[in-house]
Amino acid sequence: MKSLCLVLLVLLLMFTVGQGNEAEMQYWTCGYRGLCRRFCYAQEYTVGHHGCPRRYRCCAVRALH
Repeated sequence: MKSLCLVLLVLLLMFTVGQGNEAEMQYWTCGYRGLCRRFCYAQEYTVGHHGCPRRYRCCAVRALH
């Protein structure tokens, strides 16, 4: 029973650490007023990958006219 609790605790800690990295990466700026994200939101477009860590793309907000 103790080993099961230990395994669940380790899995929970791994999950929270992974979520922290994603939140931190969203504030990594790139390009012209862009942010690094894994996927761009609907109101954004992909500028490129330059200036972002691996597997992230630079997303910038579309101009609203």
